[in-house]
Amino acid sequence: MTNEECFNAWAPEEGVWSRWAKPSLFTQRPGISSPALRSWPESHEYLWLSQGSRTALVVDLPGVESVETGMAMARRGYRPIPLYNTSAGPSALVNVAELIEALASGAMALRDLTLSPDAPPAFLIDADRMRPAVPSNPGSYDNRWVVFPQDFPSGTFLRSRGIADLVVLHDRGGVQEDLAHVLLRWQEAGIQMRALAPGDVSPRELTVKKPSWFRRAWYRAIIVAGLRRNNAGGFGSVIPTAGGGGYG
Repeated sequence: MTNEECFNAWAPEEGVWSRWAKPSLFTQRPGISSPALRSWPESHEYLWLSQGSRTALVVDLPGVESVETGMAMARRGYRPIPLYNTSAGPSALVNVAELIEALASGAMALRDLTLSPDAPPAFLIDADRMRPAVPSNPGSYDNRWVVFPQDFPSGTFLRSRGIADLVVLHDRGGVQEDLAHVLLRWQEAGIQMRALAPGDVSPRELTVKKPSWFRRAWYRAIIVAGLRRNNAGGFGSVIPTAGGGGYG
């Protein structure tokens, strides 16, 4: 299976939500005909989510756990949409190697599922996107990343597809500030919010509070200024040494 075929399995051309899928990590793995198969967790933990539901999901869980949850949701009729807008590199601050392999294996499994082009979305992001696993030193690859409202469909578009409510699955760190900018816009558009955290039996109501610089024109510029972009459009480049130059 080539990298392009892997990406198309996650974001088929006919899919309503495919335009939001990020190709960044799918370009990071050599094209291999048979990615390693893996066992995916069962979806029994999500019985509160009825089959045929028009509830959208945001899966904001650490690394591979977000892919595993996306695959569990796929077996319940959801279209998992990978939004990992980062890249791999030497001495990377955020470890994405296992995430890349999980996406390749997930592509194999998705090919065997029959999902409606209009299946409700499960947007997948990595809760560790701003949590470096190693110290930030010159020569390290800074691939920390964030999400922006433009990375997701608008509340108006969600409602046009029959989606009026949404559940955020997050880890113990809670709803991160970059995601709060997205959720508050949806909340203002009338999308009902719920959240599911570790230990919750079922989702609880979520009211998103106004994050810093909400709807300020310079918000994106301020956030991006503290991160590193690459030529492919995603996040990630080497931290330059003193007196040296970087790339990206």
